[in-house]
Formats: sequence, structure tokens, C-alpha cells
Amino acid sequence: MIIFNFIAQQTTRLIEQILPAQCLICALPSNSKLICLHCEKKILSKRNYCLHCALPLAKTTEYCGDCLNKDYRFEHVHALGDYTKPLSTLIKQLKYQKQLIAGELLANLLVKSVLSRYTASELAQFDFLLAVPLHNKKLTSRGFNQAQIICDSLHKQLQIPIITHQISRNRLTTPQEGLTIKQRQRNVENAFVSNTRESYLLKDKNILVIDDVVTTGATTNSLCKTLLKQQVNSITVWCVSRTALEK
Repeated sequence: MIIFNFIAQQTTRLIEQILPAQCLICALPSNSKLICLHCEKKILSKRNYCLHCALPLAKTTEYCGDCLNKDYRFEHVHALGDYTKPLSTLIKQLKYQKQLIAGELLANLLVKSVLSRYTASELAQFDFLLAVPLHNKKLTSRGFNQAQIICDSLHKQLQIPIITHQISRNRLTTPQEGLTIKQRQRNVENAFVSNTRESYLLKDKNILVIDDVVTTGATTNSLCKTLLKQQVNSITVWCVSRTALEK
């Protein structure tokens, strides 16, 4: 897995050096960048969302109806955008086509989005970044954790330390897609476990959980419950996309 990631990353950099820079979204010239100014501006444009869970809404509010009915364990979610094109396309290219360069672009955009919402003093309050873990079998099958790819880039750009061994996924759950909200919750219940030898590092810390997509929040909430058992101080979630609730 490590060798695969290294080769893929080096190949991506080589391709970027050889080929003319084109926007990964519209394929137009992008002045040696992964995205053109037009596409970047469109993605980073203001969106209406719930300030607590980042759910897409008709207008921005502090709490949406979904938050009032659910016992979310995080402080709040910050999402780059809604789970629609082009973000959904880039996420699929990263997860299923192993286009790691898409992960780099998504991380870059997420950083810009984060910097527009948080002050330097607010960012300084976060102690650790934690990518939502994959089960070892899923990690072996895919070859990488897409959330970790994004998390690693955030670490390099924001200089926030990463934790990787303190929390792991101990159950191989079925894919969440197609399941009802209650089925999703049962599917990921007790899916994460802490490493007791290193869990002391989490006590009283402010944790940033990183994921590619937050849909119902079931997976995120399950991870938060495990973290809270380790007496963390707070949990904030950053993700690339937040999926709208089905009507």
C-alpha cells in the first residue's frame, strides 16, 4: 500500500511536469495549476447550510431540522460544498479510479474554504487531525484511504499534527449507500475502537476529523462516540462534501 501510494504520487508529479497544465474540471488552460480561476471561484462560492452539521439548506441557519432531531456528538461540520458535480466527480475519481491528483485538488480547495471561515487563532486551538479510518481489508482492497490522502495534504498546508494509530476501524461494515438512516446507524455502531496504549494522547485534546463525504452523519457520529470515551475536549469535522437529505 505504501509503495503504491509513493509510485502513484511520483507518477502524478511526473505527468504534471510533462503535460501542459489543464484544469482537472473543465480541461481549459489553468496557468500551471490543478484548477482554473473560474472553476475555483465557482466551487468556493457562498453556499447556504446549517452552521452545525453543514447540511445544504435554502438559507443559512444555526440549526437545521435534522440537527434538532439527532444527537450529534461533534461541535460542528465544515464542508467545502454540496455532494454535486464537480465535487462528486472528483471524489469518485479519487476513490474508485485511484486518481490521487484529484485528492490533492480537493484538499487544496478545502484548505481555502477553511481559511475563509476560521481565524488563525481558531485554527491554533486544534491539536490533531484524524482521517476517518478504513477497515484493514477495505484499505488493502482499495490501496489507500481517501480521507487520509486529504488529511495528509491538510497537515502539510496547515501544520496541524496528525494522529493515525490511536483509533482504528474494527468492523468491516457493508457499504452505506442504499441504506436507510436507521440501517446506517446500526451498520456503523461500535465500528471504531481506540488503542488503549496510546489513547492517553487524546485526553483533553481538540480533534479535527477529516472525511471525504458526510451523508447522514452516522459514521462520523460513531467515530465521535469512540473519541469521547477517550475524554477528548472537542470534535470538529471537516469534509469535502455534505450530502443533502433525500426528500
